[in-house]
Amino acid sequence: MAQIPSSNWPLSRFVSRLASAEPIPGGGSAAALAGSLGCGLGRMVCRILLSRSRTLASAKVQIRRHLTELERCSRELEQLIAEDARVYQQLVRAFKSQRGIAGARRRATETPIRICEAAARGAEVMKDLSPLAGSVLSSDLKAGRALLKGAFGAAFVTAQINLQGKELPANTALFRRRLTQLRKRIG
Repeated sequence: MAQIPSSNWPLSRFVSRLASAEPIPGGGSAAALAGSLGCGLGRMVCRILLSRSRTLASAKVQIRRHLTELERCSRELEQLIAEDARVYQQLVRAFKSQRGIAGARRRATETPIRICEAAARGAEVMKDLSPLAGSVLSSDLKAGRALLKGAFGAAFVTAQINLQGKELPANTALFRRRLTQLRKRIG
């Protein structure tokens, strides 16, 4: 079975594995990576704003809060890169053995939903940062937000696909409601 990506993989190895004939890592892991990259751009903007002497002290307090939340989202998304690969691998095994499919589907759906949640939170923070960024940094915020929206979309599709077919988890309706709510948040 395919190797699970880890934090010590260089980006080139991740991309090479993603492009291979192995199904793992796949779309959910790629979504989490894209979301983490988006948060990284937001974190950069925060650090630039904090380093500027002309940034007001009151704004710096707000920027530090945004930076803390973007760091939290980024860490979560980085962990979800490997987790998504792991739960998808479990789903593949469940299909092959024809045992435990509903439980494996539940885990394979929860993880991309968590990617959606982290991406939505990150995108909201980036939107809140916009008025503080000014024209020069706004392009980085827009690029970061676009990555977060793309991460959300990829994880959303992954979760929806895992909610199709036979032997669905008992909480399928709850998952679908959560996805609908999250879609409204991402805008």
